[in-house]
Order: sequence, then C-alpha cells, then structure tokens
Amino acid sequence: MLKKFSLFVLLLIISTLFLFSCKKVKISSEKPDQSLKTGAYDIDFVMMHNYVIDYISSEFMPFFFVKNNSFDISGDNEKKEITVKCTCINGTVVDDVDLFLSMVLNGIALSAAEQDYRFKKPSISSDGTYQDFGNVFDTYDLKIYVDLEDGTILRNDTYKAKEKIPIDPRYIKE
Repeated sequence: MLKKFSLFVLLLIISTLFLFSCKKVKISSEKPDQSLKTGAYDIDFVMMHNYVIDYISSEFMPFFFVKNNSFDISGDNEKKEITVKCTCINGTVVDDVDLFLSMVLNGIALSAAEQDYRFKKPSISSDGTYQDFGNVFDTYDLKIYVDLEDGTILRNDTYKAKEKIPIDPRYIKE
C-alpha cells in the first residue's frame, strides 16, 4: 500500500514540475499560414487553373464552344501577370466568350482568395450576382487571348493592375 502511495506522489510531483516547466503557448485565432504570410504574393497557377476548371464545371452552364484541351490559365508571380488563353469552335461570338470569361475571372478571384488571405473574393449582391472580380486584379495584370479554330482572334487584351476590365462580372451564381 505504501509503495502505491509513494508511486502516486512521485507521479504527481513529476506532473506538476512538467506543467510548471512548460512555456505558455499563445493560441491565435488566425490561420497559421496567414499570420506568417507578409512577403511577396506566391500564387500557384496550376492550382488556380485546376480550381477554375472545377469551378466552371460545377456551374450548370455548358461551354461547348470552347475546344477541349485549349483552355489554360498561367501566370508569373515576379511579373505580376495572369494569362487566360483558349480556342473556341468556329461560329462562337464575343458575347458567349465574355460570359465564359466572366466565370473564369470570378473563378480566378476565388482561387486567389483561397491561396492568400490578402485577396478578397468577389462581392455577391442580394440577388445572387457578382458585383466585381475581387481585388486580385489590383495586384496582377491580366492578359486574355481567345481565338477561333480558323485563327480569327476574338480577344487579345491586356489590362494593367487596377485598370477596369470591361467584362461584366454579374452572371447569376447558381
């Protein structure tokens, strides 16, 4: 009985010493990766490309006019550029491309916000339409190149960071 009591007291003393020797750890309400990110932006463009593909695929709008395997999002963090390229089937009109690009640009903004807390998601109004493309294009230039199978160019535009992009972000979110 005395051995059990002595063992218990010894464990109690060791536990107490251990607790007093530990430093207090401050628990932050911020995500750890966000509190550490203070330097340059570092967007993963492969992740962004895949995110946008999934995002567009989750919407119930068919984009049959974009040729398979001809859509690409790439970029350069040092130059602060995001590039969107695609080839559409002959007969595609600019209005269809602009609706598609509206979804793409909203997807880019959502992906950027997922990757870096400093980017804001697009604002959504009470009727479910997007009001803007977030703020990723306040930091990154945007290059858009869209052509048809026959080589006709529908869009070959470059927008500098903070420049207004003349594509309506207000397609209705399902």
